[in-house]
Amino acid sequence: MPRISEEERSRRRNMMQSVLGTHEMEGMFADKATVAIMDSYVSGEFDMDEFSSAMENHARSLVHAASTLVAVA
Repeated sequence: MPRISEEERSRRRNMMQSVLGTHEMEGMFADKATVAIMDSYVSGEFDMDEFSSAMENHARSLVHAASTLVAVA
């Protein structure tokens, strides 16, 4: 895992907390997988490109799962 400075880790943590807080104020709550992806970015396991890709892939899987539910109903 790449090492990032404590300052960078703190910056990332603050950014993710802000994003989650903003969404929660609007009544939207992150699922466990989203939080896990965010945690991987905060810890330095993901760089920004990897984070973006993981979030995009996860969003696609959520859309697919939702469309499958709609098709069944």
